[in-house]
Amino acid sequence: MNTKVKITICSAYEADRRLIAGMPAMFERGEGRLLHTGRNEVRLFDGSDGRRYVAKRYKRVNAVQRVAYTFFRPTKAQRAYSYAAELRRRGIGTPHEVAYMEESEGGLFTTGYFVSAVCPDPPAFGPLVADDDFDRDMASDMASFIVFMHSRGVLHGDMNFGNFLYRRGDDGHYAFTVIDTNRSRFCDGWPDRHLCIANMRTMTHRRNVYSFIVRRYAALRGWDADETLAEALACLDKLELKHRRKDLFKKLKHL
Repeated sequence: MNTKVKITICSAYEADRRLIAGMPAMFERGEGRLLHTGRNEVRLFDGSDGRRYVAKRYKRVNAVQRVAYTFFRPTKAQRAYSYAAELRRRGIGTPHEVAYMEESEGGLFTTGYFVSAVCPDPPAFGPLVADDDFDRDMASDMASFIVFMHSRGVLHGDMNFGNFLYRRGDDGHYAFTVIDTNRSRFCDGWPDRHLCIANMRTMTHRRNVYSFIVRRYAALRGWDADETLAEALACLDKLELKHRRKDLFKKLKHL
């Protein structure tokens, strides 16, 4: 079946249009440096004048999603592109959007690609989750950053620490850049209390880190720390139960 590709490129990156337009084919050939593979695939490409690009190919959609993304809602690639500009408008650091591409077959969307500039900073997952003794200074600054995002009406769609890149400033505090933002939500002013607390449930399953950040967040908001933590842990418990049921269903399907 004939595949068509719709391409939108930020004007600041027009010099690399040929490279960017060729990325879907390069994914197929396995070109570029592979950064991640799984449900989605992420590759690194070198552009002109020392520019480097991170390109994500989203998982090919199913039949129902083909119709939905063609006629009723923006694709993940389009949202990733437009949300980057919206985040910066609200004062939240994120890699600059470069392009998004949408493949279609028979007039229906099938696969999306999002391209951004490279941020060289490492993810906060290591210091906050992987290390035996987590970085409490970073955790405290992360809580402050989450408060700042919420104050700007931003609810990150997947607040796991792999999606927060960090850099330590001369003042000793950490600054963060967010990635993987296509599922984020925006509102005018502060989201309500329940949304703010529920938004933090995907941070980590490591309870001591989770509790530390939630308590710090509550203190910054002027909320009761014990009450806030109890609500947050209930949200985390509910999420983990959902994941266990999903895993069990997958195992039963393959019996």
